[in-house]
Amino acid sequence: MLHSIFKNGTIKTFLPALLCSTIFSFAAKAGGDTYAVYLNNKLIFKQAGLETSVNNLQLSKANYNDELVIYYSHCGQTGTGRSIVLKDDKNNILKEWKFADASGSDVSMKIPVKEILELQKKNANASLSLVYFSSKYLPKGRLLTSIKWQDKNTASNKVNVKYPAS
Repeated sequence: MLHSIFKNGTIKTFLPALLCSTIFSFAAKAGGDTYAVYLNNKLIFKQAGLETSVNNLQLSKANYNDELVIYYSHCGQTGTGRSIVLKDDKNNILKEWKFADASGSDVSMKIPVKEILELQKKNANASLSLVYFSSKYLPKGRLLTSIKWQDKNTASNKVNVKYPAS
């Protein structure tokens, strides 16, 4: 009986289509950009895909000797011509950190927090933000976080922001 079912041309056509649709319905959707920000090996926040919220990184004098480490991935690829820029609320560049193209397993971008705090002190009335650039994948940049001054320990929270169309 089973043999006679497979002789029917409709079943021969339908079965492979059913198998393919079942397999592809569970396939993962392609990525998008992801990034993670660490403070002394402690994850502060991680963001993936097209999330539109902006994380606030809160720093204090207690973080002076700390290190900020950022990992950024473009659909699983590490960018080339990478840099992170500290900007004020008038879009002025206060500092730019350039990073070598990743060769190997270490794709991190490290920034001493003391450099951010010193610039924050010089620009006390300005809102500061960190923006990531990649000459190949993201030449217009992507806002990673806004920097907030705190007298307490480091923390983070999210604020919803609408990005302008690029």
